[in-house]
Amino acid sequence: MGLIESLTTENRQRLEAIASEKRNLLSFKAYERLPAEVLSKHFQATIFTAETVPNTEPEQVKILCNSDNWSAGIIRTKPVWIVHNSRHTPVRKQSNLMHEFAHIILKHKMVGYDPKTGLPQRRQQDEDEAVFLGGCLQIPKRGLLWAKQKQMNVSQVAVHFNTSKEMVRFRGNVNGIFLN
Repeated sequence: MGLIESLTTENRQRLEAIASEKRNLLSFKAYERLPAEVLSKHFQATIFTAETVPNTEPEQVKILCNSDNWSAGIIRTKPVWIVHNSRHTPVRKQSNLMHEFAHIILKHKMVGYDPKTGLPQRRQQDEDEAVFLGGCLQIPKRGLLWAKQKQMNVSQVAVHFNTSKEMVRFRGNVNGIFLN
């Protein structure tokens, strides 16, 4: 089952509304880029790479630095510490961080780490919601409508919102707003 099938229409609408509320609270319009750094300041979060997390075992750092099997994770909640994969591009970093901030906004419970791999364990429903809300935070539906009205293409929207073209297409597909 894909992401869209796992989330009801009501749940997707709820997540879109949550993103709009959060953007309004931070004084960002739907057509404006919302950098992850703004949410980081809002939540007083510290962002790390595997290499910069304090007191991490060298073997763990090596595993994380050489792996593409993870993107980001919340490693502490009070204060908020998020680690992201330094191998990812800047736009992917934005998406990864938005995903983690979505977990915080939705108050998802931490589930811990696999002791063998050191990678986070996951609850699929939480992950699906965080993927969807993270995308809504980056490119709100109303932001897509604005871009469509401005006759922007996928590449222009990606640059404008500091996202990947894949994220633009994903958000367009789930909202039925198709750009050239």
